[in-house]
Amino acid sequence: MDERFMHGLKREPAAEFDQALRARLRREEEVAADRREARRAPWAPLLAPALLVALLASVILFPSVRASAQAFLDLFRIHNFTAVSVSADRMKQLEDGKLDLKSLIGDRVQTVTDPGPAHVVASAALAGAATGFIVKTPATLPAGLQADTVSWRGAGEAQITADVARLRQVLDALDIHDVSVPTSIDGQKIDFKMSPVVRQRFDTADLRADLLQAKSPEIGLPAGVNLAELGEIGLRILGLDATEARRLAQSIDWRSTMLIPVPANAGSFRQVEVSGNPGLLVTISVTTSDGKRREGAIVLWSQGDMVYALNGNLSSADLLQMANSVQ
Repeated sequence: MDERFMHGLKREPAAEFDQALRARLRREEEVAADRREARRAPWAPLLAPALLVALLASVILFPSVRASAQAFLDLFRIHNFTAVSVSADRMKQLEDGKLDLKSLIGDRVQTVTDPGPAHVVASAALAGAATGFIVKTPATLPAGLQADTVSWRGAGEAQITADVARLRQVLDALDIHDVSVPTSIDGQKIDFKMSPVVRQRFDTADLRADLLQAKSPEIGLPAGVNLAELGEIGLRILGLDATEARRLAQSIDWRSTMLIPVPANAGSFRQVEVSGNPGLLVTISVTTSDGKRREGAIVLWSQGDMVYALNGNLSSADLLQMANSVQ
């Protein structure tokens, strides 16, 4: 703790001291909570390749843009979610260090707007006032869950520079030699905008659920980009053969769909309906290093211009019941 805090112990604490101490305790609690979440969320490391694929797609898909809306020739937002099963061998290849995020994009990510730390507030209404959208809450809390904390983070923006040579290195490392990478994207920059995010946590002694909500991320593309062709490259990286990758790439609406890789040996997925909207349910079951079996699930869906994610170590039935009660 800062020495000036110690000097203040001999007298009545000043208002500034009280505020600083409270802020520090909140930050420490948030760090501790994140560590608890990591221990309780068995699907987190296995779904990490979803972020890998999303960033890789950004590296190869998006054009040079500026902050002005005029720079975007083809705006779109993520509204749908679909999953693809990935073999254990390919998951290992993606996670063995050769294809981690640092080696893929290195210093080619520039933070334009840092979302900053999480801010804990007393209610969903206060989070909504801070983020500018109406925050929905679940009307049903199954399995004895109780509302715990509400927090929000600010908007974020990042630019990523496309690197065709690096993408080709990835393909070579995976022994994929029958796809072509468009050279026209090399050196271009993408601008990925994420709106503020609100997280509501629900807890019991042994169970946890987190509801996250935000406006759909905003991405821009130039006219004429062949999304299906680039999506096919991403599917090949995930381990699909040439025929299946091409078939699936042609069937997905890449302008509104996020692809979630799911490990074939530890997870399953299915399309669901959440309050009349299409959604995706992913369940994960893993054995930890200490031999314990842990299970978890996540439901992803959208409604209007909002996207939602509800995850926890509840049963799939309880998680879906909770998701369908969000209002």
